Amino acid sequence: MSFVSKLFRRAATKYVGIDFGSYELKAVQFAPSTRGPVLEHVYRVSTPANSIKDGVVTDPQQVGEALRSLIADGAFTARRTVTAVSGPTVVVRQVTMPVMSERELRESTKYEAERFLPYAVEEAQIDAKILGKTEDGQNMDVLIVAAQKDLVTSQMSALQFGGLTPAVVEVEPFSMVRAMIAPDERQFEQNIAIINVGAASTSINITKGGFVPFTRNVPIGGNAITKAIANGLNVSLDDAEKMKREKAKILSQQDTGPVPPTVTRIFNVITPPLTELVTEIHKSLDYFRTRFRGETIEGVILGGGSSRLENLDAFLSHELGLPVVVANPLERGVYDPADFPADFIRDAGPSMIVAAGLARRDVENQSRSGAAA
Repeated sequence: MSFVSKLFRRAATKYVGIDFGSYELKAVQFAPSTRGPVLEHVYRVSTPANSIKDGVVTDPQQVGEALRSLIADGAFTARRTVTAVSGPTVVVRQVTMPVMSERELRESTKYEAERFLPYAVEEAQIDAKILGKTEDGQNMDVLIVAAQKDLVTSQMSALQFGGLTPAVVEVEPFSMVRAMIAPDERQFEQNIAIINVGAASTSINITKGGFVPFTRNVPIGGNAITKAIANGLNVSLDDAEKMKREKAKILSQQDTGPVPPTVTRIFNVITPPLTELVTEIHKSLDYFRTRFRGETIEGVILGGGSSRLENLDAFLSHELGLPVVVANPLERGVYDPADFPADFIRDAGPSMIVAAGLARRDVENQSRSGAAA
């Protein structure tokens, strides 16, 4: 489901999936083949400072210039893009409405959305999807998706400055589902939490059957951990970022060997933001269980650049009481190890969960239909 795809014509074969991150701009390109999606290009560049805030591109021209470098340096061949909007103004809500036609739903969605949007409905881009009838047959479950128009238009401006053609815009959770869970997998019909730990924030999403009835964004991410190291160890943010990537580790009672003093100090100062993040994840999962009584969460997929923090998956598994796996979206396709070494696929994969899902849009259908790469 693309919540604004009706505004743009669809690309004929393949897309560049672009993730507008506050820390990095990331891009992935797949191609269809009889063997399945083939990974062709992966690249990322730093996001210009202060150019993206809460998902809104505040400096489209500067971001556009960075996108030009991204596409050129990454040797991308496609120019049509799929992007995603995210942030606190993106709303995904499952509601119950009287049974009606798709046409009637389009007319009624605006009035239904007014009940829960945190901004005026006139400022929103809204779409809806009928999920099915309820047990009584008189009502139906509907998924409503909305985002402020500024999110969409700011991305369009940046893409145009970058010499790219917008093809589809969707909301971020759907791209992550596409990246990690295929319809023929057992997990597809289970409630799976996909947690994307980005730089500025963390999105907590629960998916089942290809839909995302619950999504929430909390303002805690990798930046909070970096700032905790900088403040706690009295170092610059650049040094703190380097220490986070090279030395940060979540310690546990299973660590029986000697631990370097710096690693212990880093762990002590990052514990408060980690604890706060776990608390917010707990709140989200508990709300889902209360909102959808009888539904259980079967597992967690952990994505985002900060998911590479050593032992974060084991830490969350222990705290949440659920199995946690780190996302590997680049492995879920055909690729040449000479072009994409195993270490690169493993290390870059988690941060590419959104871009990879965007790039896979329609590619699997074309692969199944026998398209040539």
